[in-house]
Amino acid sequence: MKSSDTQMELVRRYLGGEATLEEARRLESMLAVDAQLRRDYLAYARVEAGLSSKVRPKLVKTASPARWLAWRPLTAAAAGIAIGLFCATVAWAVTSPRAVATAERLFALADGGFENDVAGAGFPKQTGAWSGDAAEVVVTDGVKAREGRRMLRFVKAEGDANATDGRALACDVFQLVDLRPLRANFGAEGDSLLELSASILDARPANTKPSVTFFCQIYLFKGDAANVHQAWPGNIPAAIASGSAEVTTLGGNGDAWRQLTAKSLVSSEADFAVVQISARPNLRVPMPPQLFVDNVQLTLRKQPNLPVRVVKR
Repeated sequence: MKSSDTQMELVRRYLGGEATLEEARRLESMLAVDAQLRRDYLAYARVEAGLSSKVRPKLVKTASPARWLAWRPLTAAAAGIAIGLFCATVAWAVTSPRAVATAERLFALADGGFENDVAGAGFPKQTGAWSGDAAEVVVTDGVKAREGRRMLRFVKAEGDANATDGRALACDVFQLVDLRPLRANFGAEGDSLLELSASILDARPANTKPSVTFFCQIYLFKGDAANVHQAWPGNIPAAIASGSAEVTTLGGNGDAWRQLTAKSLVSSEADFAVVQISARPNLRVPMPPQLFVDNVQLTLRKQPNLPVRVVKR
């Protein structure tokens, strides 16, 4: 019998770094007594580690999965299990010290809560500041920011400076993130993932047309970040890795923020990342006035090579 949908949702939230402390404790208690859940947890973790078919399993001899994934009490900090809701890093571990995954928020992404005004117009020419199409940082009556007091409102779709067709389909904001100081954090073993998450809000009344598609995208490049604006978006195919997520809405969210998360495998060759957050009306109309983004985060997730036990049947 497979684990229940409720149990697997808890596993997903935990491995995704979204679980609360209470949820983490509840999952740990269930893993201690439920062998099927331990097997399903391990299978899910392997899938998470194997995005883009990049899993590199290592054939080693291990103990049985039940023993291999036996969890210790949360209070046993010396055993290597640390779950911190208010820390920049969340780590989880199984009894084998080799099988440790970490998720670390990278503060190289500046002002993810949009507490400062957007620095400039057009594609950015330097790292560490938001720039892009017409957008404004606001405090709005009836809409509570997802992080801090302020949030970004999409105002107008504008064309890319290097686009010859002049089309302006989406309102885009960008930030260049310097990855070179972070290379020491990119794991030599296993897969490292960069996760770009953003909270989006369509505060229009329910079933308001046109539908709007929000995008959360990340591109990794080699070279000098100061030059990328000269050819954007024509140089997107030169990205050495990328990730994208999207959702389409028709209003009705009220103040219910939704999270988008884009994932990209990261290479030690990457010098910088382009972060792009967009809102696109799906008809050629002006930008609706109640589209917001807040709480943009960049997270480095390191997943070690998980041991695989070969079973002959």
